[in-house]
Amino acid sequence: MLHTISTDNQSIIDPQFISAQDAVLFWQNGVFIALQNTPILNAILEKTQHCYILDNDITARGLDPFIDKRLHIINLQQMVELTAKHFPQMNW
Repeated sequence: MLHTISTDNQSIIDPQFISAQDAVLFWQNGVFIALQNTPILNAILEKTQHCYILDNDITARGLDPFIDKRLHIINLQQMVELTAKHFPQMNW
């Protein structure tokens, strides 16, 4: 499964639904959750190491130096490949 996180509202995200084989994509305002040492990000990374973040959304918000280094930064083409590889999808 692919979990796409497009919101910075941490209260609606439940890491219990994420398993080790799942992938998580942070994009749109969800990139704010991917800042270094946020509790929700740490909880997600305890569940899966397959965590990605969209490069354009990081740059658009000026967050490049603050993004947690454990995430894989990907571009739009890689995002398309990620969505094709993982089915079904859940949006947060």
